[in-house]
Amino acid sequence: MRDEELQRYNRQVILPDIGRDGQEKLLAARVLCIGAGGLGSPAALYLAAAGIGTLGLIDDDRVDLSNLQRQVLFASQDAGTPKAEAGQRRLQQLNPLIRINSHNLRLNAANAEAIFSQYDLVLDGSDNFATKFLVNDCAVKLGMPLVYGSILGFDGQMAVFWADEGPCYRCMLPKPPSGYVPNCAEAGVIGAVAGVIGCMQALEAIKLIVGGKQWRQQRLRPMVGKLCLLSTHDWQQTQIDIPKNPACPCCSLPPAQIELVDEVVAACALTPVNEISAAQFHSLSQPLLLDVRSPAEFARGHLPTAINLPLDQLPDHPALAQLDPQRSCVVYCQSGGRSRRAIALLEQHGFTRLYNLEGGLALWPGALSTPTDA
Repeated sequence: MRDEELQRYNRQVILPDIGRDGQEKLLAARVLCIGAGGLGSPAALYLAAAGIGTLGLIDDDRVDLSNLQRQVLFASQDAGTPKAEAGQRRLQQLNPLIRINSHNLRLNAANAEAIFSQYDLVLDGSDNFATKFLVNDCAVKLGMPLVYGSILGFDGQMAVFWADEGPCYRCMLPKPPSGYVPNCAEAGVIGAVAGVIGCMQALEAIKLIVGGKQWRQQRLRPMVGKLCLLSTHDWQQTQIDIPKNPACPCCSLPPAQIELVDEVVAACALTPVNEISAAQFHSLSQPLLLDVRSPAEFARGHLPTAINLPLDQLPDHPALAQLDPQRSCVVYCQSGGRSRRAIALLEQHGFTRLYNLEGGLALWPGALSTPTDA
């Protein structure tokens, strides 16, 4: 280890559980971060600071101002820039002694194995089930540890999946859920929660690298086969043991038989819709207003005269048959995602004059009604 490295990493080298040997392992390690978003940003910053020798960022998105609330890898001047490239610059400024690889592309079944094979460990900061299942399957196929994370609202999850040493992600969740699951753009998230879970992921990656296959004999014991559930409302933390499933659709197979596919999650398939802004909304003549959020969200505030038909109840809701499918109908939710899915369902029931309220209630400039309003 060079003098500059000894000085930079001194505070962790002096730890008995790291030492020079552990730092050498970190300097030789190759870690891939899937996504440079709320989880990937803090994780990548701490991994770069810790001296991970080669750090890869894969993300095909561009920096948006709405990202900055939680994606601390970026600054305001990065808006409009590819995240992988902006992240690479920031991490290289933080630590010029390591190598940062920028993968400005969307991960899919065709490129996953070629990209993953350049690394030893993968950290999943993705925000959708299709990517999470692809990441798991490729990690299992190549025998790589996977540090998993997920956040929503004030809650987060973190686990380590390593098929050679324990269960994989499909042992816990064999296939994507069939019901609708909102993402952070629709349900919201506190940026600091992303920071907490992302930092936990970074720490687990460091523990895996230092411990290697001998992790069971180390004091730094990563959470292989354990799921940590964290609610920051009251800091309640629960750990759940995840058993290895001998009939797992992925890790029970020989690696050569694992086929990488792009999972199709029905709830993510959206067709173009007619968007209407809050200003344009007032030009419509007595439109039907459909609020497809949950009853609890509706009770906290809604547009006057709106009817609450929650998305998960919409196809079978008894009120649906009472509505005029030829009437102009404005559908809204909190930010515009659930309402787009609702429109696709309403079209199947013969509704023809449908509009999606652009930005949902998050961008609504007027007052809202509640059950206590006079």
